Amino acid sequence: MDNKKRRRYLIIAIIIGLILLFADLQIKKIANQQLPLDRLKETPLSFVDFYLTHNTGYHYIFGEIKNHKLWSLFGLTMGIILMASITHSILKEKTSKFIISIYTIVLTLTIGAMANVLEILFTGKATDYFIFHPFPWPSNLCDQYINAIIYIIIPILLVHYIINWFKNKKKTQEVNQTNQDG
Repeated sequence: MDNKKRRRYLIIAIIIGLILLFADLQIKKIANQQLPLDRLKETPLSFVDFYLTHNTGYHYIFGEIKNHKLWSLFGLTMGIILMASITHSILKEKTSKFIISIYTIVLTLTIGAMANVLEILFTGKATDYFIFHPFPWPSNLCDQYINAIIYIIIPILLVHYIINWFKNKKKTQEVNQTNQDG
């Protein structure tokens, strides 16, 4: 893939990532204004309900985390390092268009997921505003961006790398066999 296409992928990732980030922050603002705190509000969709709550940790498992501003700055720093690394990979790594596309998606979702970190940094909490059934915990769009990376993108990459590993192993065996026969 040429450098012009790589830069285009990067710009698209940044623009869509910022849209995802601002969409989540705007929905959180609306949820905080419109939904009752800690009360389930049913929707017409049987698999999702509104539920406004404020998470003072980084995940429901961790609970409250002290020094949230320090941890938010750490999370922001790690996010920036991750985004810089992915940006470098998109622009410079010699790899397939498929992998560049995956990097672009991960960068997009990582930018969007920074809304939780920014919200915790500036307000001391993350706003969760819906519950997907059958899961019992509240969530927000940022959480879903992270889930997409963990449960969709990473498995796709693993399958891709495993398939390529087997293809390369088979090629190597064929070359070795040809060399032994010749």
